[in-house]
Amino acid sequence: MGFQNGGGDLPFTGERVVPGKTPPLLVLEHVIRYRFAARFVDGARVLDVACGTGYGSSILAKKAKLVTGIDNSPETIRYARQNYSDPNLNYLIADCRLLPLPSGSFDVAVMFEVIEHIAEQEQCLAEIRRVLDPKGILIISTPNILRPTKVVEEDNPFHSKELTEGEFFDLLRPHFPQVQLLYQHELSASAIQNSSGPTPGFAEIVEDSTNAAGVKYFIAVCGAQPVQVPITRTLGVGGIDHQIAIIRDLRATQTDIEALVRQREEVGREYAKNLTAHQREITALRQDREAAARQYAENLAAHQREIEALRQDREAAARQYAENLAAHQREIEALRKDRDEAARQYAENLAAHAEVIRNLDRNLQAGRMELQWLYRWMPTNKLARKLLYGKNLRKRLLRAFGLQP
Repeated sequence: MGFQNGGGDLPFTGERVVPGKTPPLLVLEHVIRYRFAARFVDGARVLDVACGTGYGSSILAKKAKLVTGIDNSPETIRYARQNYSDPNLNYLIADCRLLPLPSGSFDVAVMFEVIEHIAEQEQCLAEIRRVLDPKGILIISTPNILRPTKVVEEDNPFHSKELTEGEFFDLLRPHFPQVQLLYQHELSASAIQNSSGPTPGFAEIVEDSTNAAGVKYFIAVCGAQPVQVPITRTLGVGGIDHQIAIIRDLRATQTDIEALVRQREEVGREYAKNLTAHQREITALRQDREAAARQYAENLAAHQREIEALRQDREAAARQYAENLAAHQREIEALRKDRDEAARQYAENLAAHAEVIRNLDRNLQAGRMELQWLYRWMPTNKLARKLLYGKNLRKRLLRAFGLQP
């Protein structure tokens, strides 16, 4: 059925081919790769990795038994389903680093301009090897990082890692023992043919300038066993409509350049205006900074004076403290001397009191002995007993000296 124009709209980012929006030369580069791959898919189960808008899957479906196109963009798959449909063609939203497909379920895998977008290149190739039949083949392309047009192209923000020929070959060999590299060039062509006759199947190349333009893309045909690759050259040639579209693109590019120049001039004027305003702001900020610096210097000087005054107060306080400490030390020393003198005086008084007490004890002992003698003597003397007992003198004497009658 092919392209149905079933609706859907996708912006052209420079990476996916969008019919009606992609420059014709870029479309031709992609279509010729799918035409080349179609030579290997007769009656085969084909996986189109990163199928994009589905135009290439539709080309393969005309010869293949079954084509499955996968892409990780839901809007792109929706566009493909709406615009490119065939009975033997289906689409899946999937990531080529983790394919939701059974092992060994495809005979051919096609992967054009994808590997340079992926950081996990080894993982992606291992997944493709898994879903391929052991005798299956992979047809893969990638831009040459050393291509001549690289000098006029900006770095592509969508590419994770572009490859040289050697790097591309070394990346493929661990997964596919047999790798045949082909080269895609850009050519300019001029054709002569019979206007009434059919389009010729073969073309005579008058001047071959293929190598002059350098290799723009590498195409590898990979498998577990050697793959028979047709030796004929595949050419993609655009007609007058193609040339007109290119001229229109060039004119549009010139118009875009002029618009960009005007925009740049406008931006330059706006930049100059903003620069003047910024200069005024910078001058005002510089003045504010200088004023702030002066204020800071004044505040710093005031703080230094306050610190100096505090230092002097601290030194005066330290001197006063030292004087008070010395006076206290003298008072303490005097009190210590007074205490020692009082202790000596107390010791002397204590010794004297002890001597008095000892004398009193001796006198008391002598008095007790005398009283004991009187106590024993008085009962034998009637006159004394009568005199003493009559006046109760004996009991009073005994109680005075602590003796019991």
